[in-house]
Amino acid sequence: MNSTSQRACAWAGFVVVALLLVAMGPAAGFLPPLRPGDSAAEIAAIYQERATGIRISTVLILFGGACFAAFTAAIAAQMRRMEHRATPVLTYLQLVCGGSVIVVFISVAVCWSVAAFRPDRNPELVQLLNDLGWFWFLMTATLPALQNAALGFAILGDRAARPVMPRWLGFFSLWIAVLFLPGLLLTFFKTGPFAWNGLLAFWIPFFAFGAWFLVVGVQLLKAIGQQEQLQSSGRSA
Repeated sequence: MNSTSQRACAWAGFVVVALLLVAMGPAAGFLPPLRPGDSAAEIAAIYQERATGIRISTVLILFGGACFAAFTAAIAAQMRRMEHRATPVLTYLQLVCGGSVIVVFISVAVCWSVAAFRPDRNPELVQLLNDLGWFWFLMTATLPALQNAALGFAILGDRAARPVMPRWLGFFSLWIAVLFLPGLLLTFFKTGPFAWNGLLAFWIPFFAFGAWFLVVGVQLLKAIGQQEQLQSSGRSA
């Protein structure tokens, strides 16, 4: 195994959290999120005022997507150890979903960047691009949810004497998957907990996503260390 590469990919998860917090917070001023009920003129005025910061934030989001790709690869490497079968379906599923989430990072960044590129354009077009960015960001919740579910079921299905990751992490990943799903309802609401700035559609999923990176990142580093120990003792990992 190449433990150095795996560790680098695992640490990339912590970098994703840092990049997103800076991008959404001080760079773009999207914490708290823009209100979905704001008028086109109000949204356009925000993009005109924060154009440079929003552009910087979209670059950070793109770097976050690249780091997410590395983190997904690290998860897959350890999931492959859990699936004692010829065809590791859950590992493949996690990889496919992770790759799809990278597209979400790209789409969010492009929508907000285009809106900030010419903030003096027709306010309704700025509002449209802003809406598209938030919909990409939160309504695509099924993708990270399925990625989490794949990891959760792989952990719970690991019957090795010395499991790759603890069983509680499997339940944790499944619970995080559930917490993402309220974002699907944001298309029906402009105010309240299911709006894109609401408690259930944004705040809980946003911080749950961050917590998942941190918790899984720590467990990945431990699993890589365990794999090294098994190989050094001459046993198959």
